[in-house]
Amino acid sequence: MKGSRTARLLGRIWFRALRREGPALPPGPCLILLNHPNGLLDPLAAAALLDRRAGWLAKATLWKIAPLRPFLAAFRAIPVTRPKDGGATAESIQQCFRKVHEVFAQGGSVAMFPEGVSHTGADLAPLKTGAARIALSSPVPVFLVPAGLVYGDRATFRHSTLLRLGAPIPYTDLAVRGAEPESVNELTARIRSALKPLTLHDGDVRRLALAQDVAWLLAEAPGSRADMEALRSRVQALLPHLARLSEGALADLETQVHGVQAWLQSTGLRPDQVGHPYPWAEVGHWLPGAVLRLLLAGFLLIPGLLFWPPYRLAGWLAGRFTDEGDQVATLKLLAGMLLYPLWAILLGLFAGLRWGWGMAWLAPLALVATGLGLPIRERAAEDRQAIRGFLRRRDPAVPQLLEARRQLLEAFPELGIT
Repeated sequence: MKGSRTARLLGRIWFRALRREGPALPPGPCLILLNHPNGLLDPLAAAALLDRRAGWLAKATLWKIAPLRPFLAAFRAIPVTRPKDGGATAESIQQCFRKVHEVFAQGGSVAMFPEGVSHTGADLAPLKTGAARIALSSPVPVFLVPAGLVYGDRATFRHSTLLRLGAPIPYTDLAVRGAEPESVNELTARIRSALKPLTLHDGDVRRLALAQDVAWLLAEAPGSRADMEALRSRVQALLPHLARLSEGALADLETQVHGVQAWLQSTGLRPDQVGHPYPWAEVGHWLPGAVLRLLLAGFLLIPGLLFWPPYRLAGWLAGRFTDEGDQVATLKLLAGMLLYPLWAILLGLFAGLRWGWGMAWLAPLALVATGLGLPIRERAAEDRQAIRGFLRRRDPAVPQLLEARRQLLEAFPELGIT
């Protein structure tokens, strides 16, 4: 289970909240099919959340990147030579299929990204036929399990992510016909149809963006972390409704939503804080813990500042080497894994040379304190956000914002928010 432990460890470091929803994986061999919006963070998040260890199909070019090889081995990655990378032959593809089928024959599971490429597009990319061909040519029965990855802010350190599993895709009617072209194409279409509702994807960029904005504005209660499952389900409920709106009605809704967003940005409030009464019983219950967390966060500020340079450098390097939104987080993670230990070594050498080698241990201790103190600093940031909401609770614009929210709720009763 080395790969799973590695994924969970890195997942706890990078992600603030990892959440899984949907049915459990069925017993027996599974081919787990995921969307691919965030580079190498996608297999990391999924592997950390799956309830079993799975092998992963990965493009063969990743093996050329030396720092990735230990992770590819830990995750039992199976190389795929893609035509776009050159060198793909019928034999190389069949060899990959045979390795996957061997895993199935041993009762194991494999995960893959049928889009074949990580991307920032609003809609799912056209699916490759490999998943369908693997399933239809498998010598043993295999469950096809769709799974959607949803991120709060995919390029940002310490954000939230959701893995939403779906029910197995039925294809017994196609399996009896084997991997003939018509069966492959039909199964690929079924895979796409099963993936769409589990994700935040839509062919209309404008409609998808508006659905996400409205879903976020209708958050119904203060929360310390984004509820990605609630966001996903609301977006999926909103998309058909928005598709039925006229161009004029869509433009009016956009104007209304953008106005609310501008006010929230100017005040620094979250949508769920607008109109919250902040009763004194609630404030009194929250206050002692908030004071303690703010004091601890202040104490942890010093080790945090010591490791601010590698944090900023990792972000700068990611922006320097790519402008692709789906690759930024991957580069930040890889850079951080290199820079943080290196910086700790440099700090230890400096402390040893400056104050004696007995003080060199302070550098790794500061690194540990920085990592363990992340949740405390994050909760302290939430406390500061709560204070801001409390101080703005009687803002003259609040009644107007509440009326706008009421109108949105009336316009979208299918969301079921009261």
